[in-house]
Amino acid sequence: MSRKTIITFAILGVLLAAALILFLGRQRQVTLIIDGQAQSARVRGLTVGGALRQAGVQVSPQDLLEPGKATWLVNGMEISVTHARGVNITFLPDGGERQLVSASQTAAQLLAEAGLEAGAGDRLWANGATVTPDQALPAGKPLALVVRRAQTVTLTIDSETRQITSGASTLGEALAEAGILMEPADRLSPAADTPLEGPVSADLRKARTLSIQVDGFTVQARSAAGQVGEALAEAGISLQGLDYSLPSESEPLPEDGRLRVVRVQEELVLAQTAVPFTTKYENSDQVALDRQEVIVPGVLGLQVSRERVRYEDGEEVLRSSDGDWVAQEAQEQTVGLGTKIELKTLQTEAGNLEYYRAVTVWVTSYSPCRSGGDRCYPGTSSGMKVQKGVIAVPRAWYGLLVGARVYIPGYGTAVVADTGGMTGYWVDVAYGDDDYVPWAQYVTMYFLTPVPSYVPVRLP
Repeated sequence: MSRKTIITFAILGVLLAAALILFLGRQRQVTLIIDGQAQSARVRGLTVGGALRQAGVQVSPQDLLEPGKATWLVNGMEISVTHARGVNITFLPDGGERQLVSASQTAAQLLAEAGLEAGAGDRLWANGATVTPDQALPAGKPLALVVRRAQTVTLTIDSETRQITSGASTLGEALAEAGILMEPADRLSPAADTPLEGPVSADLRKARTLSIQVDGFTVQARSAAGQVGEALAEAGISLQGLDYSLPSESEPLPEDGRLRVVRVQEELVLAQTAVPFTTKYENSDQVALDRQEVIVPGVLGLQVSRERVRYEDGEEVLRSSDGDWVAQEAQEQTVGLGTKIELKTLQTEAGNLEYYRAVTVWVTSYSPCRSGGDRCYPGTSSGMKVQKGVIAVPRAWYGLLVGARVYIPGYGTAVVADTGGMTGYWVDVAYGDDDYVPWAQYVTMYFLTPVPSYVPVRLP
Protein backbone atom coordinates (compact mmCIF):
# COMPACT_ATOMS: atom_id res chain seq x y z
CA MET A 1 0.00 0.00 0.00
CA SER A 2 1.24 3.44 -0.85
CA ARG A 3 1.99 6.01 1.73
CA LYS A 4 -0.80 8.18 0.40
CA THR A 5 -3.38 5.43 0.90
CA ILE A 6 -2.24 4.81 4.43
CA ILE A 7 -2.60 8.46 5.27
CA THR A 8 -6.08 8.49 3.81
CA PHE A 9 -7.22 5.55 5.96
CA ALA A 10 -5.70 7.14 9.02
CA ILE A 11 -7.60 10.35 8.45
CA LEU A 12 -10.89 8.41 7.98
CA GLY A 13 -10.29 6.47 11.23
CA VAL A 14 -9.72 9.68 13.15
CA LEU A 15 -12.88 11.16 11.71
CA LEU A 16 -14.87 8.00 12.51
CA ALA A 17 -13.57 7.91 16.09
CA ALA A 18 -14.48 11.54 16.55
CA ALA A 19 -18.01 10.85 15.25
CA LEU A 20 -18.39 7.89 17.57
CA ILE A 21 -17.25 9.94 20.55
CA LEU A 22 -19.75 12.59 19.60
CA PHE A 23 -22.53 9.89 19.26
CA LEU A 24 -21.77 8.24 22.57
CA GLY A 25 -21.52 11.47 24.39
CA ARG A 26 -25.01 12.48 23.25
CA GLN A 27 -27.83 12.11 25.97
CA ARG A 28 -31.15 10.37 25.20
CA GLN A 29 -34.54 10.69 26.97
CA VAL A 30 -36.01 7.25 28.03
CA THR A 31 -38.76 5.99 30.35
CA LEU A 32 -37.75 3.33 32.82
CA ILE A 33 -40.57 1.13 34.19
CA ILE A 34 -39.10 -0.67 37.19
CA ASP A 35 -41.47 -3.25 38.74
CA GLY A 36 -44.43 -1.33 37.40
CA GLN A 37 -43.19 2.11 38.55
CA ALA A 38 -42.41 4.52 35.67
CA GLN A 39 -39.70 7.19 35.80
CA SER A 40 -38.00 9.39 33.19
CA ALA A 41 -34.21 9.39 32.71
CA ARG A 42 -31.57 10.98 30.39
CA VAL A 43 -28.84 8.48 29.61
CA ARG A 44 -25.85 8.11 27.25
CA GLY A 45 -25.22 4.81 25.59
CA LEU A 46 -25.76 2.78 22.50
CA THR A 47 -27.85 -0.10 23.98
CA VAL A 48 -30.54 -0.80 26.57
CA GLY A 49 -27.96 -2.59 28.73
CA GLY A 50 -25.71 0.47 28.71
CA ALA A 51 -28.60 2.76 29.59
CA LEU A 52 -29.58 0.56 32.57
CA ARG A 53 -25.97 0.49 33.80
CA GLN A 54 -25.75 4.25 33.54
CA ALA A 55 -29.11 4.54 35.42
CA GLY A 56 -27.86 2.19 38.13
CA VAL A 57 -30.52 -0.46 37.52
CA GLN A 58 -29.34 -4.00 38.32
CA VAL A 59 -30.76 -6.79 36.16
CA SER A 60 -30.27 -10.47 36.96
CA PRO A 61 -30.79 -13.40 34.56
CA GLN A 62 -34.15 -14.24 36.26
CA ASP A 63 -35.46 -10.70 35.76
CA LEU A 64 -37.77 -9.85 32.91
CA LEU A 65 -36.39 -7.11 30.61
CA GLU A 66 -38.06 -5.56 27.58
CA PRO A 67 -36.53 -4.78 25.18
CA GLY A 68 -33.38 -6.92 25.59
CA LYS A 69 -29.98 -5.56 26.68
CA ALA A 70 -28.51 -5.60 23.15
CA THR A 71 -31.27 -3.49 21.71
CA TRP A 72 -29.97 -0.14 20.26
CA LEU A 73 -31.07 2.73 22.37
CA VAL A 74 -33.53 5.14 20.77
CA ASN A 75 -34.59 8.50 22.11
CA GLY A 76 -38.01 8.24 23.85
CA MET A 77 -37.73 4.48 24.36
CA GLU A 78 -39.62 2.68 27.21
CA ILE A 79 -37.54 0.15 29.08
CA SER A 80 -39.44 -2.27 31.40
CA VAL A 81 -37.66 -4.18 34.14
CA THR A 82 -39.54 -6.69 36.28
CA HIS A 83 -37.31 -8.08 38.98
CA ALA A 84 -37.65 -11.72 39.89
CA ARG A 85 -38.86 -12.39 43.43
CA GLY A 86 -39.29 -15.37 45.69
CA VAL A 87 -42.59 -17.22 45.20
CA ASN A 88 -43.99 -19.77 47.67
CA ILE A 89 -46.85 -21.85 46.27
CA THR A 90 -49.07 -23.71 48.75
CA PHE A 91 -51.58 -26.33 47.61
CA LEU A 92 -54.76 -26.99 49.57
CA PRO A 93 -56.22 -29.13 50.93
CA ASP A 94 -53.22 -31.50 50.90
CA GLY A 95 -50.79 -28.81 52.16
CA GLY A 96 -48.04 -29.38 49.53
CA GLU A 97 -45.60 -26.53 48.74
CA ARG A 98 -43.29 -25.35 45.91
CA GLN A 99 -40.70 -22.52 45.95
CA LEU A 100 -39.25 -20.69 42.97
CA VAL A 101 -37.74 -17.38 41.96
CA SER A 102 -39.57 -15.81 39.03
CA ALA A 103 -40.55 -12.55 37.46
CA SER A 104 -43.69 -14.02 35.87
CA GLN A 105 -46.70 -11.75 36.07
CA THR A 106 -49.65 -14.18 36.48
CA ALA A 107 -50.56 -17.20 38.60
CA ALA A 108 -50.97 -19.30 35.45
CA GLN A 109 -47.38 -18.46 34.40
CA LEU A 110 -46.00 -19.22 37.88
CA LEU A 111 -47.82 -22.57 38.00
CA ALA A 112 -46.56 -23.41 34.51
CA GLU A 113 -42.98 -22.70 35.64
CA ALA A 114 -43.64 -25.13 38.53
CA GLY A 115 -44.87 -27.74 36.04
CA LEU A 116 -48.51 -27.34 37.10
CA GLU A 117 -51.70 -25.68 35.97
CA ALA A 118 -54.90 -24.30 37.53
CA GLY A 119 -57.83 -26.63 37.04
CA ALA A 120 -61.45 -25.66 36.47
CA GLY A 121 -62.97 -24.64 39.77
CA ASP A 122 -59.62 -24.14 41.56
CA ARG A 123 -59.33 -21.07 43.77
CA LEU A 124 -56.24 -18.81 43.84
CA TRP A 125 -55.00 -16.33 46.42
CA ALA A 126 -51.97 -14.04 46.04
CA ASN A 127 -50.75 -12.57 49.31
CA GLY A 128 -54.23 -13.22 50.74
CA ALA A 129 -56.21 -11.63 47.92
CA THR A 130 -58.34 -13.67 45.52
CA VAL A 131 -56.97 -13.66 41.97
CA THR A 132 -57.75 -15.28 38.64
CA PRO A 133 -55.18 -17.37 36.75
CA ASP A 134 -54.48 -14.60 34.19
CA GLN A 135 -54.72 -11.61 36.55
CA ALA A 136 -51.56 -9.47 36.80
CA LEU A 137 -49.83 -9.97 40.15
CA PRO A 138 -47.89 -7.41 42.22
CA ALA A 139 -44.30 -7.17 40.93
CA GLY A 140 -41.02 -7.04 42.82
CA LYS A 141 -42.31 -8.22 46.20
CA PRO A 142 -42.13 -11.75 47.64
CA LEU A 143 -45.29 -13.62 46.72
CA ALA A 144 -47.34 -16.20 48.62
CA LEU A 145 -49.57 -18.02 46.16
CA VAL A 146 -52.24 -20.36 47.55
CA VAL A 147 -54.01 -22.81 45.27
CA ARG A 148 -57.10 -24.62 46.57
CA ARG A 149 -57.80 -27.57 44.34
CA ALA A 150 -61.44 -28.05 43.38
CA GLN A 151 -63.18 -31.06 44.91
CA THR A 152 -66.10 -33.12 43.66
CA VAL A 153 -69.33 -33.03 45.64
CA THR A 154 -71.86 -35.77 44.87
CA LEU A 155 -75.11 -34.24 46.07
CA THR A 156 -78.45 -36.03 46.45
CA ILE A 157 -81.38 -33.61 46.62
CA ASP A 158 -84.67 -35.30 47.49
CA SER A 159 -83.62 -38.54 45.69
CA GLU A 160 -82.08 -36.73 42.66
CA THR A 161 -78.27 -36.88 42.37
CA ARG A 162 -75.96 -34.30 40.77
CA GLN A 163 -72.24 -33.52 40.87
CA ILE A 164 -70.62 -30.21 41.73
CA THR A 165 -66.96 -29.27 41.25
CA SER A 166 -65.82 -26.46 43.55
CA GLY A 167 -62.72 -24.99 45.14
CA ALA A 168 -64.75 -23.67 48.08
CA SER A 169 -63.40 -24.33 51.55
CA THR A 170 -66.66 -25.77 52.93
CA LEU A 171 -69.59 -27.79 51.64
CA GLY A 172 -72.01 -24.92 52.26
CA GLU A 173 -69.91 -22.50 50.17
CA ALA A 174 -69.76 -25.03 47.34
CA LEU A 175 -73.55 -25.37 47.30
CA ALA A 176 -74.03 -21.60 47.34
CA GLU A 177 -71.61 -21.24 44.40
CA ALA A 178 -73.71 -23.78 42.50
CA GLY A 179 -76.83 -21.71 43.14
CA ILE A 180 -78.29 -24.19 45.62
CA LEU A 181 -79.81 -22.01 48.31
CA MET A 182 -80.75 -23.47 51.67
CA GLU A 183 -83.32 -22.32 54.21
CA PRO A 184 -82.96 -22.93 57.96
CA ALA A 185 -85.33 -25.90 57.99
CA ASP A 186 -83.46 -27.79 55.24
CA ARG A 187 -81.36 -30.77 56.33
CA LEU A 188 -77.85 -31.20 54.93
CA SER A 189 -75.68 -34.17 55.81
CA PRO A 190 -72.81 -33.71 56.43
CA ALA A 191 -73.14 -30.20 57.87
CA ALA A 192 -72.65 -27.08 55.78
CA ASP A 193 -69.40 -26.20 57.58
CA THR A 194 -67.78 -29.52 56.61
CA PRO A 195 -64.35 -28.73 55.05
CA LEU A 196 -63.87 -29.81 51.44
CA GLU A 197 -60.65 -31.79 51.85
CA GLY A 198 -61.50 -34.42 49.28
CA PRO A 199 -64.48 -35.84 47.39
CA VAL A 200 -67.68 -35.54 49.46
CA SER A 201 -71.03 -37.29 49.22
CA ALA A 202 -73.84 -35.16 50.68
CA ASP A 203 -77.58 -35.51 51.14
CA LEU A 204 -79.87 -32.49 51.08
CA ARG A 205 -83.50 -32.79 52.12
CA LYS A 206 -85.52 -29.70 51.34
CA ALA A 207 -88.03 -28.56 53.92
CA ARG A 208 -91.76 -29.02 53.32
CA THR A 209 -94.69 -27.00 54.58
CA LEU A 210 -96.64 -28.77 57.32
CA SER A 211 -100.08 -28.03 58.78
CA ILE A 212 -100.28 -29.42 62.32
CA GLN A 213 -103.55 -29.60 64.29
CA VAL A 214 -102.82 -29.55 68.01
CA ASP A 215 -104.62 -28.29 71.13
CA GLY A 216 -107.43 -26.77 69.09
CA PHE A 217 -105.10 -24.75 66.86
CA THR A 218 -103.48 -25.17 63.46
CA VAL A 219 -99.72 -24.64 63.48
CA GLN A 220 -97.84 -23.98 60.24
CA ALA A 221 -94.26 -25.26 60.15
CA ARG A 222 -91.44 -26.11 57.77
CA SER A 223 -89.47 -29.34 58.14
CA ALA A 224 -87.18 -31.67 56.24
CA ALA A 225 -87.50 -34.42 58.85
CA GLY A 226 -87.76 -38.01 57.71
CA GLN A 227 -90.40 -39.00 60.25
CA VAL A 228 -93.44 -37.41 61.86
CA GLY A 229 -91.94 -37.50 65.36
CA GLU A 230 -88.86 -35.54 64.25
CA ALA A 231 -91.01 -32.92 62.51
CA LEU A 232 -93.15 -32.43 65.62
CA ALA A 233 -90.04 -32.03 67.79
CA GLU A 234 -88.65 -29.42 65.38
CA ALA A 235 -91.95 -27.52 65.64
CA GLY A 236 -91.67 -27.56 69.46
CA ILE A 237 -94.65 -29.91 69.84
CA SER A 238 -94.07 -32.74 72.29
CA LEU A 239 -96.04 -35.94 72.74
CA GLN A 240 -96.46 -36.69 76.42
CA GLY A 241 -97.84 -39.70 78.23
CA LEU A 242 -100.47 -41.39 76.07
CA ASP A 243 -100.54 -38.69 73.37
CA TYR A 244 -100.24 -39.90 69.79
CA SER A 245 -100.03 -38.44 66.32
CA LEU A 246 -101.75 -39.12 63.01
CA PRO A 247 -99.80 -40.43 61.16
CA SER A 248 -97.78 -42.08 63.93
CA GLU A 249 -94.37 -40.80 65.08
CA SER A 250 -92.43 -43.49 63.21
CA GLU A 251 -94.12 -42.94 59.83
CA PRO A 252 -92.77 -40.69 57.07
CA LEU A 253 -94.32 -37.28 56.53
CA PRO A 254 -97.57 -37.52 54.52
CA GLU A 255 -97.70 -36.15 51.01
CA ASP A 256 -100.32 -33.53 51.91
CA GLY A 257 -98.26 -32.29 54.89
CA ARG A 258 -101.20 -32.60 57.30
CA LEU A 259 -100.47 -33.83 60.82
CA ARG A 260 -102.66 -34.16 63.87
CA VAL A 261 -101.65 -34.47 67.51
CA VAL A 262 -104.21 -36.18 69.75
CA ARG A 263 -103.92 -35.30 73.43
CA VAL A 264 -104.85 -38.30 75.57
CA GLN A 265 -105.75 -38.31 79.24
CA GLU A 266 -106.92 -41.12 81.44
CA GLU A 267 -108.50 -40.89 84.85
CA LEU A 268 -109.68 -43.42 87.38
CA VAL A 269 -113.23 -42.97 88.66
CA LEU A 270 -114.22 -44.66 91.92
CA ALA A 271 -117.87 -45.63 92.48
CA GLN A 272 -119.12 -46.80 95.88
CA THR A 273 -122.01 -49.24 96.24
CA ALA A 274 -123.65 -50.18 99.52
CA VAL A 275 -123.70 -53.90 100.21
CA PRO A 276 -126.87 -54.84 102.14
CA PHE A 277 -126.49 -56.79 105.33
CA THR A 278 -128.40 -59.97 106.12
CA THR A 279 -130.83 -60.26 108.99
CA LYS A 280 -131.30 -63.18 111.29
CA TYR A 281 -134.28 -63.55 113.61
CA GLU A 282 -134.31 -65.09 117.02
CA ASN A 283 -136.97 -65.34 119.72
CA SER A 284 -136.74 -62.90 122.59
CA ASP A 285 -138.71 -62.98 125.83
CA GLN A 286 -137.80 -59.34 126.34
CA VAL A 287 -139.88 -58.23 123.35
CA ALA A 288 -143.68 -58.18 123.35
CA LEU A 289 -145.49 -60.71 121.22
CA ASP A 290 -145.89 -59.72 117.57
CA ARG A 291 -143.25 -57.03 117.96
CA GLN A 292 -139.72 -56.98 116.60
CA GLU A 293 -136.74 -55.18 117.98
CA VAL A 294 -133.21 -54.89 116.66
CA ILE A 295 -130.88 -56.56 119.11
CA VAL A 296 -127.67 -56.20 117.10
CA PRO A 297 -127.77 -53.47 114.43
CA GLY A 298 -126.57 -54.48 110.98
CA VAL A 299 -123.86 -52.54 109.20
CA LEU A 300 -123.95 -51.92 105.46
CA GLY A 301 -120.93 -53.12 103.53
CA LEU A 302 -119.11 -50.98 101.00
CA GLN A 303 -118.02 -52.17 97.57
CA VAL A 304 -115.78 -49.94 95.49
CA SER A 305 -115.53 -50.27 91.73
CA ARG A 306 -112.92 -48.50 89.65
CA GLU A 307 -113.38 -47.39 86.05
CA ARG A 308 -110.72 -46.14 83.70
CA VAL A 309 -111.98 -43.26 81.54
CA ARG A 310 -110.05 -42.24 78.43
CA TYR A 311 -110.33 -38.76 76.91
CA GLU A 312 -108.98 -37.73 73.52
CA ASP A 313 -108.77 -34.00 72.90
CA GLY A 314 -111.12 -33.51 75.84
CA GLU A 315 -113.80 -35.93 74.60
CA GLU A 316 -114.56 -39.19 76.40
CA VAL A 317 -113.92 -42.10 74.03
CA LEU A 318 -113.72 -45.13 76.30
CA ARG A 319 -114.82 -46.24 79.74
CA SER A 320 -113.76 -49.65 81.04
CA SER A 321 -113.78 -51.50 84.33
CA ASP A 322 -110.48 -51.55 86.15
CA GLY A 323 -111.53 -53.92 88.93
CA ASP A 324 -113.57 -53.71 92.14
CA TRP A 325 -113.11 -54.70 95.76
CA VAL A 326 -114.96 -54.76 99.07
CA ALA A 327 -113.80 -51.88 101.18
CA GLN A 328 -115.98 -52.89 104.15
CA GLU A 329 -117.72 -56.17 104.85
CA ALA A 330 -121.43 -56.07 105.72
CA GLN A 331 -122.25 -57.07 109.31
CA GLU A 332 -125.33 -59.21 110.01
CA GLN A 333 -128.27 -57.72 111.89
CA THR A 334 -130.03 -59.63 114.66
CA VAL A 335 -133.77 -58.99 115.18
CA GLY A 336 -135.57 -60.24 118.23
CA LEU A 337 -139.03 -61.77 117.67
CA GLY A 338 -141.24 -61.05 120.67
CA THR A 339 -142.41 -63.99 122.78
CA LYS A 340 -143.41 -61.97 125.80
CA ILE A 341 -147.17 -62.20 126.33
CA GLU A 342 -148.84 -59.10 127.77
CA LEU A 343 -152.55 -59.21 128.64
CA LYS A 344 -154.64 -56.20 127.65
CA THR A 345 -158.27 -55.17 128.01
CA LEU A 346 -160.54 -54.07 125.16
CA GLN A 347 -163.84 -52.24 125.73
CA THR A 348 -166.59 -53.60 123.46
CA GLU A 349 -170.36 -53.50 123.16
CA ALA A 350 -170.37 -56.84 124.92
CA GLY A 351 -168.27 -55.52 127.80
CA ASN A 352 -164.57 -55.62 128.55
CA LEU A 353 -162.64 -58.40 126.83
CA GLU A 354 -159.14 -59.56 127.78
CA TYR A 355 -156.78 -60.35 124.89
CA TYR A 356 -153.13 -61.26 124.44
CA ARG A 357 -152.60 -60.63 120.70
CA ALA A 358 -154.02 -58.24 118.08
CA VAL A 359 -153.37 -58.47 114.33
CA THR A 360 -154.71 -56.66 111.29
CA VAL A 361 -156.45 -58.96 108.84
CA TRP A 362 -158.43 -58.76 105.59
CA VAL A 363 -161.97 -59.92 106.40
CA THR A 364 -164.44 -61.45 103.97
CA SER A 365 -167.64 -63.44 104.73
CA TYR A 366 -169.31 -66.67 103.64
CA SER A 367 -172.37 -68.82 104.39
CA PRO A 368 -173.23 -72.43 103.58
CA CYS A 369 -174.43 -71.56 100.11
CA ARG A 370 -171.98 -68.70 99.57
CA SER A 371 -168.70 -70.61 99.94
CA GLY A 372 -167.77 -70.42 96.25
CA GLY A 373 -168.59 -74.05 95.42
CA ASP A 374 -171.13 -75.68 93.13
CA ARG A 375 -173.33 -76.62 96.08
CA CYS A 376 -173.98 -75.62 99.70
CA TYR A 377 -171.52 -76.65 102.42
CA PRO A 378 -173.14 -76.44 105.86
CA GLY A 379 -170.21 -77.96 107.79
CA THR A 380 -166.71 -76.75 108.75
CA SER A 381 -163.32 -78.43 108.92
CA SER A 382 -163.75 -78.87 112.68
CA GLY A 383 -167.25 -80.37 112.32
CA MET A 384 -169.05 -77.30 113.60
CA LYS A 385 -171.97 -75.82 111.68
CA VAL A 386 -171.36 -72.85 109.36
CA GLN A 387 -173.00 -70.02 111.24
CA LYS A 388 -172.23 -66.72 112.85
CA GLY A 389 -169.53 -67.11 115.53
CA VAL A 390 -167.34 -69.32 113.33
CA ILE A 391 -164.41 -68.06 111.28
CA ALA A 392 -162.19 -69.69 108.71
CA VAL A 393 -158.44 -69.01 108.58
CA PRO A 394 -155.70 -69.94 106.07
CA ARG A 395 -154.55 -73.55 106.17
CA ALA A 396 -151.13 -72.44 107.50
CA TRP A 397 -152.90 -70.98 110.54
CA TYR A 398 -155.54 -73.61 111.08
CA GLY A 399 -153.41 -76.29 112.77
CA LEU A 400 -151.96 -73.67 115.15
CA LEU A 401 -155.16 -71.79 116.00
CA VAL A 402 -158.08 -74.20 115.73
CA GLY A 403 -160.32 -73.67 118.74
CA ALA A 404 -158.87 -70.24 119.55
CA ARG A 405 -161.33 -67.49 120.54
CA VAL A 406 -161.16 -64.15 118.78
CA TYR A 407 -163.01 -60.86 118.68
CA ILE A 408 -163.64 -58.98 115.42
CA PRO A 409 -165.13 -55.50 115.77
CA GLY A 410 -168.46 -55.30 113.94
CA TYR A 411 -168.78 -59.06 113.95
CA GLY A 412 -168.29 -60.06 117.57
CA THR A 413 -166.62 -62.99 119.24
CA ALA A 414 -165.88 -66.13 117.27
CA VAL A 415 -163.94 -69.36 117.32
CA VAL A 416 -161.43 -70.61 114.75
CA ALA A 417 -163.19 -73.69 113.38
CA ASP A 418 -162.75 -73.68 109.59
CA THR A 419 -160.20 -73.20 106.84
CA GLY A 420 -160.25 -72.47 103.16
CA GLY A 421 -158.24 -71.28 100.22
CA MET A 422 -157.17 -67.97 101.80
CA THR A 423 -153.54 -66.98 102.13
CA GLY A 424 -151.68 -64.53 104.30
CA TYR A 425 -153.57 -62.46 106.86
CA TRP A 426 -157.02 -63.20 105.49
CA VAL A 427 -159.96 -64.59 107.48
CA ASP A 428 -163.50 -65.51 106.41
CA VAL A 429 -166.33 -64.84 108.93
CA ALA A 430 -169.28 -67.25 108.79
CA TYR A 431 -173.01 -66.48 108.62
CA GLY A 432 -176.12 -68.45 108.06
CA ASP A 433 -177.74 -68.09 104.66
CA ASP A 434 -180.57 -66.10 106.28
CA ASP A 435 -178.46 -63.59 108.24
CA TYR A 436 -175.59 -63.25 105.76
CA VAL A 437 -173.69 -59.93 105.78
CA PRO A 438 -171.09 -59.29 103.08
CA TRP A 439 -167.57 -58.29 104.31
CA ALA A 440 -164.54 -56.99 102.47
CA GLN A 441 -162.36 -54.77 104.63
CA TYR A 442 -159.33 -54.60 106.89
CA VAL A 443 -159.97 -54.81 110.67
CA THR A 444 -158.02 -55.61 113.82
CA MET A 445 -158.66 -59.11 115.14
CA TYR A 446 -158.05 -59.76 118.84
CA PHE A 447 -157.06 -63.16 120.30
CA LEU A 448 -158.89 -63.60 123.60
CA THR A 449 -157.80 -65.25 126.81
CA PRO A 450 -157.28 -67.80 128.14
CA VAL A 451 -153.81 -67.99 126.61
CA PRO A 452 -153.24 -71.44 125.05
CA SER A 453 -150.28 -73.53 126.14
CA TYR A 454 -148.59 -72.95 122.77
CA VAL A 455 -148.60 -69.52 121.19
CA PRO A 456 -146.82 -69.30 117.78
CA VAL A 457 -144.28 -66.51 117.81
CA ARG A 458 -145.11 -65.56 114.24
CA LEU A 459 -148.23 -66.23 112.30
CA PRO A 460 -147.34 -67.75 108.91
